[in-house]
Amino acid sequence: MKAAVLYKPGDIKIQELDIPKPDKKDVLIKVKACGVCGTDNALYHGEYPGNYPVVVGHEFSGDVVEIGAEVTKFTPGDRVTADPNKVCHTCDYCRAGYEHLCEHLSSMGVHIHGADAEYCVMPESNVYRISDALAYEEAAFCEPLACAIHGTDLAHIKVGDTVLVIGAGGMGNLITQCAVHSGAARVIVSEPIALRRERAIENGATHVIDPLHQDLERELKNIKRIGADIVFEVAGNLNAQKQCISLVRKGGTIVFFGCSPQNGLVEVNPFIINEHELKICGSFNNQFATARAVEMLGSRKIRVDNLISHRIVLNDYLEVFKLFGGRETLKLMVIMNE
Repeated sequence: MKAAVLYKPGDIKIQELDIPKPDKKDVLIKVKACGVCGTDNALYHGEYPGNYPVVVGHEFSGDVVEIGAEVTKFTPGDRVTADPNKVCHTCDYCRAGYEHLCEHLSSMGVHIHGADAEYCVMPESNVYRISDALAYEEAAFCEPLACAIHGTDLAHIKVGDTVLVIGAGGMGNLITQCAVHSGAARVIVSEPIALRRERAIENGATHVIDPLHQDLERELKNIKRIGADIVFEVAGNLNAQKQCISLVRKGGTIVFFGCSPQNGLVEVNPFIINEHELKICGSFNNQFATARAVEMLGSRKIRVDNLISHRIVLNDYLEVFKLFGGRETLKLMVIMNE
């Protein structure tokens, strides 16, 4: 099979590998579509640690083609997606209900071979059946949507809240929609790229701000004088993360969602955090949210068809790093060779 193998930062090759064999509790999946994530880009540029060599990619969907001897929930022909994170189920974090923080976490495309390949293997427990009405490209959004759902859970959005989303790439647009479905009265999106602002409006944002040509803090406080109840920083931009302190109201919540540089630092004033009783939290991975993501996509409560800007065949995978982050780029979707 063909696969995109990352040997080290900046060194990725399309090459032939053996089709993996499913163990007794595994499912072999013929991959149909795999989205490109900010983590993929960070791995390529050496900004995120990985185990090399590794087949990249973890946002995917496809068809079951073979099952292990002890698999009972799936049969060949089933249309599926998967939670790409293998956990041990035995460490202190897993046993306390924080499996996404497992001490022995192995993630597809980072620590173990991923889904930018014609086939991949995952344990039955990680695999989820998708609706026949859901296109493979749409189903490939299940993993990022699960992460967005988890981040939204952490924010504890209340009905009537004002939410600010900084960054309207694929993840920012998913969080925008999750905030709307959580009951936010106003969802304000800050994004310098016009295409992404347009998509945010289509996906439920009540206001959009261009931070390159508008003063974000002034514009926000013209909408809500005291600042946002919740601020999501989705771009992984250190300057934007620092600015969050001035954008959230007293008693509000800041969620650092974006993938920041591994060694990046943000200077904050702890006096303000204390005096304003601010809550700052990170959002990593997803915590038991994949089934909910499948339901939200299958019921069309979340729209993703307008988020795909480019479709790239696996043979041309290297093109993704030329396109990633561009002004005309939103979600990049890798389509397997047929």
